[in-house]
Amino acid sequence: MRYLSVRRLTGVLAVAGVLLAAGAGPALADGVHRGPVSVSFPDIEVPVGGTAIDLLGPNVWSTGPDKLAKVTDVKVSYDLRGVTGVRITPSTVGGGDCVQPSPTRVVCTDPRDLTFEGETIEQYLPVVVKADRTARPGDTGTVTITFSAKEVAPITGTSKVRVVEGSEGGRLPTTGPVTVLIGALGLLLLGTGVVGVLAARRRRARFVA
Repeated sequence: MRYLSVRRLTGVLAVAGVLLAAGAGPALADGVHRGPVSVSFPDIEVPVGGTAIDLLGPNVWSTGPDKLAKVTDVKVSYDLRGVTGVRITPSTVGGGDCVQPSPTRVVCTDPRDLTFEGETIEQYLPVVVKADRTARPGDTGTVTITFSAKEVAPITGTSKVRVVEGSEGGRLPTTGPVTVLIGALGLLLLGTGVVGVLAARRRRARFVA
């Protein structure tokens, strides 16, 4: 009975660690559904004088009984407002063709077909978010993102951009210090659960022998 109790306890600790660690990612706004395509708009944090680690871009997936295999003539536009000292620029890893009419507006198009294959396309045609030294920690702006494609009605949503304290290297995880602490706690619990399971197995092996 003691062995079973230890195993159950360590199992609970391991599961709790996984859930806490998994919950340490950047926040996601609710998905916006427009017929066969759905889009979600992640929030992001950027350190003063640095660049957000994660790129900012919509997550796109096919939904409904008549799921699309692919869409064409895709365009994603970004408009940043409400925060000073922050700018957005096209990403070199997005694979699209982008223009930047101003430091707060980027428009990207994709000459390729967007193929879903039953999976979510994360950070699609993304932009880079940077904050100058003049940006103030705690300030929050919004990026209005519009996704459109051939035979798909435009889908518009917003992502929050929050300025956080910088570091010596000018970069901080987009999850922020509180979330990092939660993630570390989750990993600690996960490690404790694994060690407990291994220890219980060793005790059981000695008992059977």
